[in-house]
Amino acid sequence: MADPYDFKHELESTKYYKYLNNYKEDNSSHSEKCKYLESIFSGYDNIYKFCMSLRNNLEFFGNSSPVTLSKEQHCYYLNCWINDNLINMKFNFEYPKYQEISLYIVSYFNEFPNIEKCKYNEFSIKDKEDIQNTKTLYDYGLDFQKIILYSNKYGCTKENETYIKNISEVYNKVRSDCTQTSRKPYCVVWDHIKEVYGDEQISQLACKRIYTDPSEVQLESDQLDMGTGIPESSPERRSFFGGAEGDASPTALSSTTISIILTLLGLTLIFFILYRFTPLKSWMHRYLVKKRIIKSIAHEEDESKNETYENTYEYKNINFDGITHNIGFHPS
Repeated sequence: MADPYDFKHELESTKYYKYLNNYKEDNSSHSEKCKYLESIFSGYDNIYKFCMSLRNNLEFFGNSSPVTLSKEQHCYYLNCWINDNLINMKFNFEYPKYQEISLYIVSYFNEFPNIEKCKYNEFSIKDKEDIQNTKTLYDYGLDFQKIILYSNKYGCTKENETYIKNISEVYNKVRSDCTQTSRKPYCVVWDHIKEVYGDEQISQLACKRIYTDPSEVQLESDQLDMGTGIPESSPERRSFFGGAEGDASPTALSSTTISIILTLLGLTLIFFILYRFTPLKSWMHRYLVKKRIIKSIAHEEDESKNETYENTYEYKNINFDGITHNIGFHPS
């Protein structure tokens, strides 16, 4: 049975990479070009799948994404995804084969005008470690809110702990690199994360409690709602690629609705008690009858006025028709 509190499947980066890895086989143009690419790079596993996914991502750039990003951020992430795949396929960025496949990737980008200014390679990063650090930083920026929520409330699995340790180590190393004179290409990502979430809080992120079995996690019912537990003004509520998150949680909306309903029921009950069991009944009855009589008289007066207006309007129409009939064009 899957652990419901293991957060790795809920991370934004996990969802986004799954989206980028998808492709459809029913495009003959993509399939033909990717089979050709596979014949050239036959020694590289999954080159066909990579090619199909890439061309699909370029064709539908940013559409139906599970993560809300600007086109600029989609471009950065797409570059991270491309380089991550090339690393996994054992391409050496210092060897001619990488230069060769880069030319094909660039030609694919040029085929699709919808991607506008997005180009490969956005960061011009050739070092393997720099590429991996850049990807880790972007993943961290996307995942930070859920990491905080899950680790603070539910604790961490051993795998979660390893993931958090890795990104913390990368972040602290990057912080050291980016404070030196010679700045790395990924420092722009680090600057953005630091500005949004705060350097001290990110660098000290760690799992406070490790568990090996989901039954060890003791949760109250209100903790099961992912929208609760984070103050509105805290850094965790801020979006890495936007401002503060303004969406109200389902729990808050539900509480507001219940409060309104209870208030209306209470007022109705009070009105019924006053009308049924107090001397106010006769006064309220006289008041309502009086109001009904006044409304009836006003209605009759309005009907009388409307008749007068209709007669006047009819008279004006007759006169206007007569004038129109008498004023004509007579040729000389």
